[in-house]
Amino acid sequence: MYPDELKLFPQQLVDLLKTYSTTLSKEMRASLLRALILLRNKNLIKPLDILELFFQLLRCPDKELRKFLQNHIINDIKNMNAKQKDMKVNSALQSYMYSMIKDSNPRAAKMSLDIMVELYKKNIWNDSKTVNVIASVGCFSKITKVLVASLKFFLGTDEEDESDSDSDDNEPDLKAAMMANRVSKKTKKRTKQLENVKKLYKKSQNKKKKAPTFNFSAIHLINNPQGMAEDLFEQLKNGNERFEVKLLHLDVISRLIGIHDLFILSFYPYVTRFLQPHQRQVTRIMQFAAQASHELVPPEVIEPINKTIANNFVTERNFK
Repeated sequence: MYPDELKLFPQQLVDLLKTYSTTLSKEMRASLLRALILLRNKNLIKPLDILELFFQLLRCPDKELRKFLQNHIINDIKNMNAKQKDMKVNSALQSYMYSMIKDSNPRAAKMSLDIMVELYKKNIWNDSKTVNVIASVGCFSKITKVLVASLKFFLGTDEEDESDSDSDDNEPDLKAAMMANRVSKKTKKRTKQLENVKKLYKKSQNKKKKAPTFNFSAIHLINNPQGMAEDLFEQLKNGNERFEVKLLHLDVISRLIGIHDLFILSFYPYVTRFLQPHQRQVTRIMQFAAQASHELVPPEVIEPINKTIANNFVTERNFK
């Protein structure tokens, strides 16, 4: 390589992609990106320059490109921090992502948030700055997908958790396998198959026994939990999001109140009005009321919730 001769070349490629990213052909854009990555691997371009460009390119209407950029950004930041964390570059990138999560392009904003969450999960950006960017920007985004993903981040749930919900359908049927082995002619192959089914069954049962874990660490890193809870509550009361998103709000607010011993006294009468037998997800709403109850909340504030539950859900048959 010729570093002196190539001194201006990386920036020329960056400027070219910044200016014509949406008008360049798919093939040309990919070729320029590969050239930039090669230059980055040779340390001929600063990581901040190329990563900022890649974040901007998330606005491109090219799904394959966006997925490629997402993976590259995560891996590049991971490799940068492999030996020791570069606080200066990390801080600059986090500040830049603050603006990207606020981006008017829904795809770019959501993918920027996904990258930040993934870096947090990989213990690369597991600091308070990352958490508070998501808390202050993501949780109040006008883009519903960004809002939902941010709220789920503080609940410790994501798409991977939800994918486990159908695991029961894939659970090996041990009884059926044993019956088939009993009535069929025994062969080495069938015996081996039965052993494999037994192992899979045992593994699935062990997985069931494990208690679900929730990532509360992010909630503990919020700089202003009282302010966040109050703002989320206002957003909940004044917003018109679908019912599932309202439940996410209630869940996050109640956990903030319970974990940080916060005071939002108007939260309790708000929850009380949903404690009706016909209400969808009423047991979850009861859970939110319990989560938001701590020893510093005045008893007279909690009492109406207890009375409502007693009047609406407790009958003489409960005591028979």
